[in-house]
Amino acid sequence: MKKVVIGLIFALIAVLAITLSASAAPQHPKPAKTGPFEGTFKGMVYGDKGTSAPLSLVLNHRGNQVEGNVFLGEGLFLDGGMCGAGYVPAGKQFATGKTSAKNPDHLSAQSNFNVSGINVKLNLDGQISDDGDELESKAKIDLPWLCGRDPVISGMLFKTA
Repeated sequence: MKKVVIGLIFALIAVLAITLSASAAPQHPKPAKTGPFEGTFKGMVYGDKGTSAPLSLVLNHRGNQVEGNVFLGEGLFLDGGMCGAGYVPAGKQFATGKTSAKNPDHLSAQSNFNVSGINVKLNLDGQISDDGDELESKAKIDLPWLCGRDPVISGMLFKTA
């Protein structure tokens, strides 16, 4: 059970990083202007049982391309119901992705993972403020119905550089 939760946590970190990033290269390279996700964002993410952990993003955003590092601190607990519960280990992930061409201030992403034989879907939404200084995100881990519940992680990050 604990392996499932730890695997879920690493999957969540990876999806969070992917959601706030980009991977497709432009078809016609041209000088790309800096986007709203450029910079360093720091804040907290909140899990189950009132737990929280520090989260830091160091992102480069050119055109619709975003890449960077995600640093998660200790303290986040997730409860996957019958599928297990546990604390998410601190860690670092590198991620790349892209923003939406229709609404570059909003990110939506979905990702599927297999954790210890359990299919897991992660749905993430992120919204950056008009001034680009605040990033609000929410991630829902869609577990199989037999688990009994879907953990939700929310966070608020602030641009520091």
